[in-house]
Amino acid sequence: MTGMLASVMSVKEAKIVIKNNVDIVDIKNPKQGALGALNYEAVKCIVKTVNGQVPVSATIGDIDVDDEDLLEKIMTMTSTGVDFVKVGLFANSPSENYLNVIKHAAKKGVKLVIVMFAEEKHDNETIDKLINSGVSGLMIDTRSKSEKRLTELLSEREIQSFVTTVHAHGLFCGLAGSLKYQDIPQLLSSKADYLGFRGALCRNNERISSVSTEQVKLIRQAIPKAQCLLNEYKLKHTETKEVTHHVSMA
Repeated sequence: MTGMLASVMSVKEAKIVIKNNVDIVDIKNPKQGALGALNYEAVKCIVKTVNGQVPVSATIGDIDVDDEDLLEKIMTMTSTGVDFVKVGLFANSPSENYLNVIKHAAKKGVKLVIVMFAEEKHDNETIDKLINSGVSGLMIDTRSKSEKRLTELLSEREIQSFVTTVHAHGLFCGLAGSLKYQDIPQLLSSKADYLGFRGALCRNNERISSVSTEQVKLIRQAIPKAQCLLNEYKLKHTETKEVTHHVSMA
Protein backbone atom coordinates (compact mmCIF):
# COMPACT_ATOMS: atom_id res chain seq x y z
CA MET A 1 0.00 0.00 0.00
CA THR A 2 1.24 3.49 -0.85
CA GLY A 3 1.87 5.93 1.97
CA MET A 4 1.98 9.72 2.23
CA LEU A 5 5.23 11.55 2.92
CA ALA A 6 4.99 15.17 4.05
CA SER A 7 8.02 17.46 3.98
CA VAL A 8 8.25 19.93 6.86
CA MET A 9 10.68 22.63 7.92
CA SER A 10 9.61 23.34 11.51
CA VAL A 11 8.21 21.79 14.68
CA LYS A 12 4.93 23.61 14.03
CA GLU A 13 4.58 22.00 10.60
CA ALA A 14 5.55 18.60 12.00
CA LYS A 15 2.72 18.85 14.53
CA ILE A 16 0.23 19.64 11.76
CA VAL A 17 1.14 16.67 9.58
CA ILE A 18 1.32 14.25 12.51
CA LYS A 19 -2.11 15.37 13.67
CA ASN A 20 -3.40 14.58 10.20
CA ASN A 21 -1.93 11.07 10.17
CA VAL A 22 0.79 11.25 7.53
CA ASP A 23 2.86 8.08 7.11
CA ILE A 24 6.33 9.63 6.91
CA VAL A 25 7.65 12.98 8.13
CA ASP A 26 10.41 14.33 5.90
CA ILE A 27 12.63 17.18 7.11
CA LYS A 28 14.02 19.65 4.62
CA ASN A 29 14.56 23.35 3.98
CA PRO A 30 12.74 24.18 0.72
CA LYS A 31 14.25 27.66 0.77
CA GLN A 32 17.68 26.12 0.13
CA GLY A 33 16.97 24.09 -3.01
CA ALA A 34 15.40 20.82 -4.07
CA LEU A 35 16.86 18.96 -1.07
CA GLY A 36 17.85 21.85 1.15
CA ALA A 37 18.89 20.83 4.66
CA LEU A 38 17.74 22.27 7.97
CA ASN A 39 20.36 22.85 10.65
CA TYR A 40 21.00 19.86 12.86
CA GLU A 41 19.50 21.33 16.03
CA ALA A 42 16.23 22.05 14.21
CA VAL A 43 16.19 18.47 12.92
CA LYS A 44 16.68 17.13 16.45
CA CYS A 45 13.73 19.20 17.69
CA ILE A 46 11.46 17.83 14.97
CA VAL A 47 12.60 14.25 15.66
CA LYS A 48 11.78 14.79 19.34
CA THR A 49 8.36 16.16 18.41
CA VAL A 50 7.51 13.17 16.20
CA ASN A 51 8.69 10.91 19.04
CA GLY A 52 8.73 7.67 17.06
CA GLN A 53 5.10 7.87 15.94
CA VAL A 54 6.08 7.49 12.26
CA PRO A 55 9.35 7.22 10.33
CA VAL A 56 11.36 10.41 9.92
CA SER A 57 13.69 11.20 7.04
CA ALA A 58 15.92 14.21 6.44
CA THR A 59 17.85 15.62 3.51
CA ILE A 60 21.52 16.65 3.69
CA GLY A 61 21.31 19.46 1.14
CA ASP A 62 21.91 20.07 -2.55
CA ILE A 63 25.36 18.53 -2.84
CA ASP A 64 28.00 18.05 -5.50
CA VAL A 65 28.53 14.45 -6.57
CA ASP A 66 32.17 14.75 -5.45
CA ASP A 67 31.49 16.64 -2.21
CA GLU A 68 34.50 15.98 0.04
CA ASP A 69 32.30 16.29 3.13
CA LEU A 70 29.62 13.87 1.96
CA LEU A 71 30.30 11.19 4.56
CA GLU A 72 30.48 13.73 7.38
CA LYS A 73 27.15 15.25 6.32
CA ILE A 74 25.52 11.82 6.21
CA MET A 75 26.85 10.72 9.60
CA THR A 76 26.07 14.02 11.31
CA MET A 77 22.49 13.94 10.04
CA THR A 78 22.22 10.33 11.22
CA SER A 79 23.25 11.43 14.71
CA THR A 80 20.12 13.64 14.96
CA GLY A 81 18.00 10.50 15.37
CA VAL A 82 16.29 10.43 11.98
CA ASP A 83 15.38 7.00 10.63
CA PHE A 84 16.46 7.67 7.04
CA VAL A 85 18.97 10.03 5.47
CA LYS A 86 18.14 11.25 1.96
CA VAL A 87 21.07 11.89 -0.38
CA GLY A 88 20.55 13.43 -3.80
CA LEU A 89 22.31 12.33 -6.95
CA PHE A 90 22.83 15.68 -8.65
CA ALA A 91 24.37 14.19 -11.78
CA ASN A 92 23.57 11.71 -14.55
CA SER A 93 25.61 9.01 -12.84
CA PRO A 94 27.35 8.52 -9.47
CA SER A 95 31.08 9.13 -9.22
CA GLU A 96 33.40 6.55 -7.69
CA ASN A 97 33.71 8.71 -4.57
CA TYR A 98 29.94 9.04 -4.26
CA LEU A 99 29.40 5.28 -4.46
CA ASN A 100 32.24 4.57 -2.02
CA VAL A 101 30.78 6.95 0.55
CA ILE A 102 27.27 5.54 0.15
CA LYS A 103 28.53 1.97 0.56
CA HIS A 104 30.63 2.95 3.59
CA ALA A 105 27.73 4.67 5.34
CA ALA A 106 25.39 1.78 4.55
CA LYS A 107 27.84 -0.68 6.10
CA LYS A 108 27.81 1.43 9.27
CA GLY A 109 24.07 0.86 9.50
CA VAL A 110 22.81 4.13 8.06
CA LYS A 111 19.48 3.73 6.27
CA LEU A 112 19.99 5.73 3.09
CA VAL A 113 17.51 6.84 0.47
CA ILE A 114 19.03 8.01 -2.80
CA VAL A 115 17.05 10.73 -4.54
CA MET A 116 17.29 10.69 -8.32
CA PHE A 117 15.97 13.51 -10.49
CA ALA A 118 13.59 13.03 -13.39
CA GLU A 119 15.34 15.71 -15.43
CA GLU A 120 18.51 13.61 -15.55
CA LYS A 121 17.00 10.57 -17.35
CA HIS A 122 19.23 8.03 -15.56
CA ASP A 123 20.11 4.85 -17.45
CA ASN A 124 19.75 1.28 -16.17
CA GLU A 125 23.44 1.05 -15.29
CA THR A 126 23.14 3.99 -12.90
CA ILE A 127 20.06 2.51 -11.25
CA ASP A 128 21.80 -0.87 -10.88
CA LYS A 129 24.86 0.74 -9.23
CA LEU A 130 22.66 2.52 -6.70
CA ILE A 131 20.52 -0.55 -6.01
CA ASN A 132 23.67 -2.56 -5.26
CA SER A 133 25.26 0.06 -3.00
CA GLY A 134 23.57 -1.08 0.21
CA VAL A 135 20.90 1.64 0.36
CA SER A 136 17.43 1.12 1.80
CA GLY A 137 15.51 2.79 -0.99
CA LEU A 138 15.44 4.93 -4.11
CA MET A 139 13.11 7.70 -5.11
CA ILE A 140 12.52 9.96 -8.08
CA ASP A 141 11.99 13.68 -7.55
CA THR A 142 12.26 16.82 -9.67
CA ARG A 143 15.26 19.11 -9.41
CA SER A 144 13.42 22.22 -10.55
CA LYS A 145 10.37 23.14 -8.51
CA SER A 146 9.15 25.88 -10.84
CA GLU A 147 8.82 23.93 -14.07
CA LYS A 148 7.37 20.51 -14.94
CA ARG A 149 6.00 17.99 -12.43
CA LEU A 150 7.15 14.38 -12.23
CA THR A 151 4.10 13.22 -14.19
CA GLU A 152 4.97 15.67 -16.97
CA LEU A 153 8.62 14.65 -17.18
CA LEU A 154 8.17 10.88 -17.09
CA SER A 155 5.55 8.72 -18.73
CA GLU A 156 3.36 6.39 -16.72
CA ARG A 157 5.30 3.49 -18.22
CA GLU A 158 8.68 4.96 -17.15
CA ILE A 159 7.45 5.54 -13.62
CA GLN A 160 6.06 2.01 -13.37
CA SER A 161 9.30 0.53 -14.70
CA PHE A 162 11.30 2.36 -12.03
CA VAL A 163 9.03 1.20 -9.20
CA THR A 164 9.01 -2.39 -10.44
CA THR A 165 12.81 -2.49 -10.77
CA VAL A 166 13.41 -1.11 -7.28
CA HIS A 167 10.88 -3.47 -5.70
CA ALA A 168 12.39 -6.46 -7.53
CA HIS A 169 15.59 -5.88 -5.54
CA GLY A 170 13.83 -5.68 -2.18
CA LEU A 171 14.19 -1.92 -1.72
CA PHE A 172 11.43 0.58 -1.07
CA CYS A 173 10.54 3.18 -3.65
CA GLY A 174 9.25 6.74 -3.42
CA LEU A 175 7.85 9.22 -5.93
CA ALA A 176 7.85 13.00 -5.59
CA GLY A 177 8.35 16.08 -7.71
CA SER A 178 5.94 19.04 -7.40
CA LEU A 179 3.09 16.55 -7.17
CA LYS A 180 -0.44 17.88 -7.07
CA TYR A 181 -3.77 16.42 -5.99
CA GLN A 182 -4.62 15.41 -9.55
CA ASP A 183 -1.46 13.27 -9.85
CA ILE A 184 -2.46 10.95 -7.03
CA PRO A 185 -4.76 8.47 -8.86
CA GLN A 186 -2.15 7.72 -11.54
CA LEU A 187 0.72 7.37 -9.07
CA LEU A 188 -1.24 5.19 -6.67
CA SER A 189 -1.57 2.64 -9.46
CA SER A 190 2.24 2.33 -9.59
CA LYS A 191 2.20 0.87 -6.06
CA ALA A 192 5.20 2.92 -4.96
CA ASP A 193 5.79 2.76 -1.21
CA TYR A 194 5.11 6.45 -0.73
CA LEU A 195 4.26 9.67 -2.54
CA GLY A 196 6.09 12.79 -1.34
CA PHE A 197 4.56 16.23 -1.05
CA ARG A 198 5.64 19.73 -0.10
CA GLY A 199 4.16 22.43 -2.34
CA ALA A 200 0.73 20.77 -2.49
CA LEU A 201 0.59 20.93 1.33
CA CYS A 202 1.28 24.66 1.49
CA ARG A 203 -0.77 27.80 1.14
CA ASN A 204 -1.20 28.75 -2.52
CA ASN A 205 0.79 25.61 -3.45
CA GLU A 206 4.03 27.50 -2.79
CA ARG A 207 6.63 25.15 -1.30
CA ILE A 208 8.39 27.87 0.69
CA SER A 209 5.11 28.92 2.34
CA SER A 210 3.83 27.34 5.55
CA VAL A 211 2.05 24.00 5.57
CA SER A 212 -1.74 24.36 5.56
CA THR A 213 -3.93 22.05 7.62
CA GLU A 214 -6.61 22.14 4.93
CA GLN A 215 -4.17 21.15 2.19
CA VAL A 216 -2.69 18.33 4.26
CA LYS A 217 -6.19 16.97 4.90
CA LEU A 218 -7.02 17.13 1.18
CA ILE A 219 -3.97 15.07 0.19
CA ARG A 220 -4.37 12.68 3.13
CA GLN A 221 -7.95 11.90 2.16
CA ALA A 222 -6.84 10.97 -1.36
CA ILE A 223 -4.24 8.44 -0.15
CA PRO A 224 -5.41 5.46 1.94
CA LYS A 225 -3.60 5.12 5.25
CA ALA A 226 -0.59 2.82 4.76
CA GLN A 227 -1.07 0.74 7.89
CA CYS A 228 1.26 -1.99 6.66
CA LEU A 229 4.04 0.56 6.20
CA LEU A 230 3.50 1.88 9.71
CA ASN A 231 3.47 -1.60 11.25
CA GLU A 232 6.70 -2.54 9.49
CA TYR A 233 8.34 0.64 10.75
CA LYS A 234 7.23 0.08 14.35
CA LEU A 235 8.59 -3.47 14.23
CA LYS A 236 11.98 -2.28 12.99
CA HIS A 237 11.96 0.70 15.36
CA THR A 238 12.00 -1.63 18.35
CA GLU A 239 15.33 -3.05 17.23
CA THR A 240 18.46 -1.59 18.79
CA LYS A 241 20.27 0.86 16.54
CA GLU A 242 23.99 0.41 16.46
CA VAL A 243 25.30 3.09 14.14
CA THR A 244 28.91 4.18 14.68
CA HIS A 245 29.19 7.91 14.24
CA HIS A 246 32.71 7.99 12.82
CA VAL A 247 33.46 10.02 9.72
CA SER A 248 36.73 8.31 8.81
CA MET A 249 36.84 6.15 5.71
CA ALA A 250 39.45 3.96 7.37
